[in-house]
Amino acid sequence: MTRILERVEEVSGLPVAVAQEPGLSTLATLKPANRERQAHLILFREDDEASSYHVAFEAALLLRLVQVPQELRVNLTEKREAREQVVSQVEKLHKGKLPLARARELGLRFYNGLMVQLRSIGPGLCADQWLFEEAPELRGLQAAVLQEQVQQNVPSLNADIDRMAPAAVVKASRGMNAAYAFQAAELVGLPPLAVPYQAAGFEALARELIASTREQAAMGDPDREMIDAWAERLGIARWYSWQPAYPAEVC
Repeated sequence: MTRILERVEEVSGLPVAVAQEPGLSTLATLKPANRERQAHLILFREDDEASSYHVAFEAALLLRLVQVPQELRVNLTEKREAREQVVSQVEKLHKGKLPLARARELGLRFYNGLMVQLRSIGPGLCADQWLFEEAPELRGLQAAVLQEQVQQNVPSLNADIDRMAPAAVVKASRGMNAAYAFQAAELVGLPPLAVPYQAAGFEALARELIASTREQAAMGDPDREMIDAWAERLGIARWYSWQPAYPAEVC
């Protein structure tokens, strides 16, 4: 892991700090350097064996980010029209079952969750593949983390979800989870991990998404190009926009 952090520092020209944050809502997260903080920060929640892999994973994502010229760096941001469309659909699905405010809250959660998936899963597959190849000493931890995450995602295939969320949201979310499961099954060498998604008819879509993560990028920001390709294939290409990260998010 130290070697990966050193590589980030070499490419970015800035130090990387790693710290535990027990109250973190996710297992780990990264905060790229900006004008106010001249250092990259990786935070992890639990001080256990798996945290080594979580930190390495965030470092791999950070390495992808700092390799993009700063003038090309962008942030994925919501589109109000798309967000409100999802909220409206959820309100209709739950009319007479949930108070309007609760239905709106649920709709926002579905939309925001899908945007998080879109922004993170594709780049995450690239980071996992890169770590598998570049950090063989972490493969045992990687296998455990991937298996646990796939198992946590499987309930998303439950038929109850189809009655709770708009069909476009459900299909896109399941497609991305399927891509994660199929790549994890390949890396870990456990084909049964992908069986639930295979049985649900998501294998072709999953493999198409995975293939796009391995294509040669044609521009300076491969993650943006990949995310746009995923969104187009998933039918949510007009659900978000890109905003320049400079100058707020980069130094």
